[in-house]
Amino acid sequence: MQTESVKLPRLITPLIDALTNVVVIENGAIVKNTLSETALTITNDMPQSLIDSLFQSDNPVVQHNQKAAEAAYTFKITANRTLEAPINLFIIQKDRNMSQNLTFIVGEHAGVTVNEYIYGNDGSTVDYVSQAVVEAAGKLDYHGIVNLDAASISSINRMVSVKQDGKAFIKTAQMGNGNTQQDTRIDLLGPLAIGEIKTVALSSAKQEVLIRSIIEHKAKHTEGLIEQYGVAADESFLMFEGVGKIHKGMSKSIAKQHNKGVVLGEKARLDANPLLLIDEYDVEAGHGAAIGQIDEEQLYYLMSRGLSEKDAQRLIINGYLHPLEKLLENDIVKKHIESLLENKTA
Repeated sequence: MQTESVKLPRLITPLIDALTNVVVIENGAIVKNTLSETALTITNDMPQSLIDSLFQSDNPVVQHNQKAAEAAYTFKITANRTLEAPINLFIIQKDRNMSQNLTFIVGEHAGVTVNEYIYGNDGSTVDYVSQAVVEAAGKLDYHGIVNLDAASISSINRMVSVKQDGKAFIKTAQMGNGNTQQDTRIDLLGPLAIGEIKTVALSSAKQEVLIRSIIEHKAKHTEGLIEQYGVAADESFLMFEGVGKIHKGMSKSIAKQHNKGVVLGEKARLDANPLLLIDEYDVEAGHGAAIGQIDEEQLYYLMSRGLSEKDAQRLIINGYLHPLEKLLENDIVKKHIESLLENKTA
């Protein structure tokens, strides 16, 4: 279905126009929809009973959103169907504050890739919550890119529940300039469920970015991985907190975590707080963190080959984007992400 033409922000329009299977939600309303998948339905509602049973949160912002979001949509993928093309979902805040709630339901033995772009450039407050259920043997690949301007304040919260034999791979990139709190949580509810959270975050100027990733093992034989990659520049503050929790009795589970980051500038700060909460003996768990200054020898080598210091730094930082490798396979999206990186490191 193609909705009538609307005027979208100039900086994001070329990307929207170049992609297929696009849904654009502006200020809570679907203003463009080029999806052609019969295995996908979209309804204008919030499944409150599902939220109450699977997505309880102690975050007051999330609690308020789940009860009083200005706009809510549910995307449901039919069981035993895999959408070959990704859903390109654009969430645009324009001229006012935004409170948006989305729910994704991936049926049994179904599969879907969602590429989500959150965009705003007028300094408003953004309150965004998405919930996803992956039914038995379903698969969700979810990429989220946030690009909000320096005057914005945002709370970005994503929660996923994965049932038996299901898989959820959540990869996010915080590329904006505003103060941001981002929480991502996966609950592994059934045996052999797998969950991964991979996050890239770039902070600059006097920005504050707080990233929290949580995977809870609530069934036996589950596997969780958290990877967080960051660059803090100028006078910014970037914090990673990762929590892998294996509940009592959930034996044969695996919880791993890695944090890696560089600091550019004497006044920048990057903190990494990896946590493992283990209530069971028969499990495998481990974490590591490597935070420091940019490698001077690597920087010198690149500059000796004719690159400016900024270009050399940008090339090194580009290596931190590998969690987005699937997105970067698309030349149009790659060019867009590289432009965001260039703006962050100008």
